[in-house]
Amino acid sequence: MRYSLAQGGSLLRAQPGYCLVAHHQAILMKPGRSHFLAAILILGLVLPSPFQAEIKTIQRVDDPVVMESRVLTALLKSPLDRLALVARTGEVWAPIPFQIDEKKPDGSYAFTFGPLAGPDPDPTLDANDELVFMVKDTGDRVEDQKWPEAAEAVMEIEVRDPKNGQKGWAYLVRFSGPAPRSQDDYIQVETDPASNYRKIITYEYVMGGPSNVIYPDYMAARELPNGRPGVDVLDRLKMRGEFVLPMGLSIPLIFDEMAKSKDKGLIDGPVRVLLLAEGYLELAKFIKIKGEGYSLISYYVNHMIWPMAMELPMARLLKIENFYGYLDFNQNVFGSCSFSAANPYNKDVVFDGHMSEAEKKLDTETNIDWNAGFGPQGAIIHRLYFDPRPAVSKQLHYFIDDATIQDPPEDFPGVFGAGYHLVFPEELLPQSTVYQYYYFLSRLRPEEVSRILDILDHPVEVRVKARVGP
Repeated sequence: MRYSLAQGGSLLRAQPGYCLVAHHQAILMKPGRSHFLAAILILGLVLPSPFQAEIKTIQRVDDPVVMESRVLTALLKSPLDRLALVARTGEVWAPIPFQIDEKKPDGSYAFTFGPLAGPDPDPTLDANDELVFMVKDTGDRVEDQKWPEAAEAVMEIEVRDPKNGQKGWAYLVRFSGPAPRSQDDYIQVETDPASNYRKIITYEYVMGGPSNVIYPDYMAARELPNGRPGVDVLDRLKMRGEFVLPMGLSIPLIFDEMAKSKDKGLIDGPVRVLLLAEGYLELAKFIKIKGEGYSLISYYVNHMIWPMAMELPMARLLKIENFYGYLDFNQNVFGSCSFSAANPYNKDVVFDGHMSEAEKKLDTETNIDWNAGFGPQGAIIHRLYFDPRPAVSKQLHYFIDDATIQDPPEDFPGVFGAGYHLVFPEELLPQSTVYQYYYFLSRLRPEEVSRILDILDHPVEVRVKARVGP
């Protein structure tokens, strides 16, 4: 078996009538669902002139926007230190957190750390660079002639909620001198080379794990209002099953333990972190199967996106059975509830170390694409998609709450897990990609889950217009 983790930075190319269609996270699009586009940038849109002031109405606070710079026509070839993303609220202009992730002519990122770190040959804003910011930081729409002092060129970025038409605006501005910068840094990477451990820290969560494996083993929401990390609730992410060989021979598949990774490149910006890693399978201490590809994981203030492609050269000779992928928590999760697309919130489905009658009666036969949990320790939502879809036959809710089960390797006894039972077809596909979205929030009530689902199901629309400049 070989596996490779898919590079997720590609963007869909133009379609007739559109300037650019980009995934909302600059990660590979959910298979077969064109409405997963996170931004639709439309050319030829006729806007009223002179421009009329409007008050920001958009209420969405969880969505990032990632857009390719080719649509920022008035600002191409601008020095990056003279560009700022600004928003106006009332009569006040202020810089907002943003980053421009540079890409080289071959489409690879110009990483700032790691073995593959290297500058973009074009240090100015070029067509394939990416602008990243959060919808929540947008402001009001501005009339003509009311630009920040020293503004030379301005591109207006309008963000619209397709569900209700509410809008917000941000302005990418080239200044005649050094551009202002927001002091807010939403996300940081903390690495300890001595212990080979890495943490991702945002104002919503702290997540950590050994940097040479694929599984996290630390997750804590930030406590409000003081912002201190709460308790760690995670044992580890587990991916367990069986390989069934010809003649019925079964081999345990402990994917979380077998899959190893090596960091190759890192970008640590104020809005997102991009981590590029090379993966391989270690079947035994000295037996490694190197993957052909990479994992490009994107971390944002409230979530991470992890695309992983798998290769099975001997797929026709193999079967995968009894496969479960889930977050196995520790005892600190007690008191938190679990629910999913197939199982609405039920206060009796709560982690406490033993399976209740309500937990034994959960629907484990209906296909789902999300599950969630919430409690005093914070909230989590997990979404899962395969490309192509036939790569998995069924994607079912998995829940287990039993302090007596031993499931090594693990750091805490018992299994308190929620995730998916994956049923694979009789003939495995030689190649497939799984897309994992993990959303972590310090607070989220069950009735608010649509707020997170809308990020993919009803992505914001983005329109761009030159206001000052060529």
